[in-house]
Amino acid sequence: MNVPITTGANISVSSLAIGDQGSGPGSSELSTPSPSSLPKVTASQSPEHAHRLAEVTSRATLTDPLNILFQQDKTGSATPPTPNLLYKAAKGRMDTKIAAGSFIVEAGDFAAVACWEPPSATPPPLTGEQLDRLEHEKPIFGQFIRDVERIRQACLGPDQQQYWTLSLMARDPERKTKGAVRAVIQPYVARAKQEKMPIWLVAGNARARDVYAYFGFRVVDTIWSYSKEKGDGDERAEGVPSWCMVCNWPPE
Repeated sequence: MNVPITTGANISVSSLAIGDQGSGPGSSELSTPSPSSLPKVTASQSPEHAHRLAEVTSRATLTDPLNILFQQDKTGSATPPTPNLLYKAAKGRMDTKIAAGSFIVEAGDFAAVACWEPPSATPPPLTGEQLDRLEHEKPIFGQFIRDVERIRQACLGPDQQQYWTLSLMARDPERKTKGAVRAVIQPYVARAKQEKMPIWLVAGNARARDVYAYFGFRVVDTIWSYSKEKGDGDERAEGVPSWCMVCNWPPE
């Protein structure tokens, strides 16, 4: 399979457009797209790729309710999210993921970009003590992570560590490069199916959820995050939804 692999220098919650998907689903999803059908793809663990991913993500997710909620959980509701704050958060996450073995895939000179975490880069589940500490420091984000861990273990099993993870997926909101989103997703979906491994992700908005569904992901549960403690009589509409999704599970 012609999927970029990691080298030290140059290897290739989401703002996506369904119009980028191209033709409908079919057998092409199970094979690597030909170079003529998709923009150029690179994969890398380099500092430049990490910088570019964080920069695209900071612009693409600036108005996403979930990112706004998490940023205000960290800095307070009086501090509005800015591209600089979101850049720092994304860059920090990416640096941690790269150190663990993840890599960045981009297409069309960063028209679309994503972080792929192979099974070897999957961190162990957080302990109860770690979750308690995180929830004490950042209540909204901590509860979100607790929910993600619970749902993932219920889906894949408490001892399931052999899975791919897709995260920090974004499309440059100022560019429209046909096939860019497909180019950073489809080859790795095909690779996971070939390896008979599932892929896990959390979609931070409905647009991303629908795009991932097109590539074979299905929703296993929905998480609702709230800006305050949900009291009696509160409507669920006050919360911000995110969707835990899995592909190729059980493995084909």
